[in-house]
Amino acid sequence: MKKNLQKGLAALLLFALILPGCGDAAPGSEPPKRAVGEETPKAMEDAEEAAGDEEMESGEYGDDEELGLSPEEMDLIKYNYYVELNNDIIGILDDIDYYFVVVDYAEEFSLLPDSGYTYGYRVYGKNSDIIEDCLLLADMDPAYEELDALVKEMADPLRELMDTFLEISGSYDYADNQYQKAKEYHKVIYEAANAFAPLGYEYIDAIAEMGEERVALEEEQMKADGDLIAYNASRGLSIARKILNEIYGQGITDETITELDLTEIKILYDELVAVVADLDAATADNNQLIKESLSNSRPFDGLYDSLIQALEWMIKQVESGQPLDLSGSGAPLGSIGHFAEVFGKCVDRYNSVFVE
Repeated sequence: MKKNLQKGLAALLLFALILPGCGDAAPGSEPPKRAVGEETPKAMEDAEEAAGDEEMESGEYGDDEELGLSPEEMDLIKYNYYVELNNDIIGILDDIDYYFVVVDYAEEFSLLPDSGYTYGYRVYGKNSDIIEDCLLLADMDPAYEELDALVKEMADPLRELMDTFLEISGSYDYADNQYQKAKEYHKVIYEAANAFAPLGYEYIDAIAEMGEERVALEEEQMKADGDLIAYNASRGLSIARKILNEIYGQGITDETITELDLTEIKILYDELVAVVADLDAATADNNQLIKESLSNSRPFDGLYDSLIQALEWMIKQVESGQPLDLSGSGAPLGSIGHFAEVFGKCVDRYNSVFVE
């Protein structure tokens, strides 16, 4: 179990490392920008399994000795929860941006004219229970000083946003009495978004920095142990994550994809192709399959080839100079969204192969 947790850690940490373009929002400026097509994949394993199926419900935490956990297990559990929170933060930042596609970014509620969308367009909200879990963990060892402080500071506005957006997603009477309910929602959202957004971006950056260090260490250990299938599979995910970070770091979305500078993307493309070739060679070696306790000679069913293909389509789309047709419901071929979707499938498959 311990070895599987170590292998799975590298893939889990990747969840924290898909970064939107970072920026601040202040009253009177503009709302935070979303990263179009961004994935918020499921967490690798429930922290309960890492703790030997120990129930960890809000209000029932003790210290790691009371829970019968080793420091290593407690570290993994805490990190799992913080990664889950990171994914929810990305989702809420996305909700904020979509909300202000329809509503004017001002203190007083006002629908934007001719936005083309209905109130609540692509706003979903989140269950806020994870905030209580993370607040409890913030006072437990191991200490993640910057992250622990951010969890405490952003808890209240983040909870308000999660709950309010969740209400909006199921609201059908928001327009009654001259939009009285929508006005009440807006007061909460405007104030909470301004308080939360800068902290949310700080949290994303901090957990990404921690994650990059951990992923690198885990991959080096895989390589040293001779687990070449796990190593190359994890490296492929790391490279894909770097590609998404490069895209979002340039502030590019599917709407502005033709402005993407491909210089670094093409370097990473070559690295991805080489790593996938090494992965294919490792999975073709029966001795290697036995060493890593794999019975399937095609454990990834060509998903990494699909990842390369998705990247090639995206590069061709950029080079064509033509904007994407985003009128459909799904992410079109050649989009950042499609590449991110395939990446998410690769992460899920990695977990199913290496995490029991």
